[in-house]
Amino acid sequence: MTEIYYTDTNDISDIELYYNTLPEYRRDKVNRLVNEADKKASLCAGLLIDRFIGKTEIKFGKYGKPCAVNGKQFNISHSGNYVIIAVSDTEVGCDVEMLKNVDYERLGRIVFHENELVAIKNAEDKQECFYRFWTMKEAFIKCLGEGFHFKTSSLDLCGTKHALEYEGETYFFKEYMLKGTKIMLCSADKNLPARIEKINF
Repeated sequence: MTEIYYTDTNDISDIELYYNTLPEYRRDKVNRLVNEADKKASLCAGLLIDRFIGKTEIKFGKYGKPCAVNGKQFNISHSGNYVIIAVSDTEVGCDVEMLKNVDYERLGRIVFHENELVAIKNAEDKQECFYRFWTMKEAFIKCLGEGFHFKTSSLDLCGTKHALEYEGETYFFKEYMLKGTKIMLCSADKNLPARIEKINF
């Protein structure tokens, strides 16, 4: 079973009210941040982990992907004032991106396959096409647990909508829109939720 939730950092007015409820590793992460918005995002990430993973110990993979010792898989992403968490019994990754004008050719050369660059150039809505590829790639590599150690330009997602075959495994995608942001969920679980649910603290 795979689930996805979000929270709005604008709803958190008093960091100190929640800070002491977090485990030490998350408090340390909050403390290392200088920007108030980043502190709130890290705090909300901790609150979401606590809500859906519990107090179990968190371990980290080779490239830093977190996983609960009890085997529960989860992934966190944040952009703007939204923080999301995907939770699953199997591999899972997620990404959230605020939609804004981008230099898709400059950024795309770093992460996109040449076929994807052509698809973006020819797309009627270049911004939407850019962010669809971008969020799919990020959610996928986070699902694998490799992050940007994975050479994303070698992966051609043209024609991929809901599923991707990779090294003998099938990975499934689900896209959500939320007030000017695009959210992508990727999991080895094909039963992905129809909607993303808001969590209030």
